[in-house]
Amino acid sequence: MRKRYPVFGLVLIFLGGAGLLLLSAGGGWEPDLGWAPGMMGPGMAGRWFTGWYPKTRYASNGERIYYTGVSERTGPLPARGGPMWIGMRGGGCVACHGVEGRGGVPVMMGGAIPSDIRYEALTKEEHREDEKTREHPPYTDPLIKRAITEGIDPAGNPLDWTMPRWQMSPDDAEDLVAFLKTLK
Repeated sequence: MRKRYPVFGLVLIFLGGAGLLLLSAGGGWEPDLGWAPGMMGPGMAGRWFTGWYPKTRYASNGERIYYTGVSERTGPLPARGGPMWIGMRGGGCVACHGVEGRGGVPVMMGGAIPSDIRYEALTKEEHREDEKTREHPPYTDPLIKRAITEGIDPAGNPLDWTMPRWQMSPDDAEDLVAFLKTLK
């Protein structure tokens, strides 16, 4: 009877190791194409944290950055802060704010619900993220870029820690803001 437990344990360890090898090789689990991105699902784990979506062509550099966190000019964009997986495997805005930029999906192990980052929502006169946040003036293009790169809202308050502070060139920031203007 005592010999069965070590054998059973070794079998479980072997199966777990085989599963990890399968996943790290890029095979195995992939999200359902009908799934809507958000961090509580495959946006966090799909294609192992890169936010795998069926989209493969991008109309602009801003759209590429939004979906993948990768600039066509400089490659993967580094980020300070934000969810741990951003630093580990990369990802883009879409993982938290969704394909349409409307946010609303809680960030795993975070306190904030990502806000609506469509340009019209950010720049409207009376702006408030949700009932828990402070009111602040509307965003302008330079203030949107500051929020993306420094994590500061228009009133000068820090955004939640789950918002990565993206390190990107001024041209990449301009491209990303131009793409946000296309979200309806």
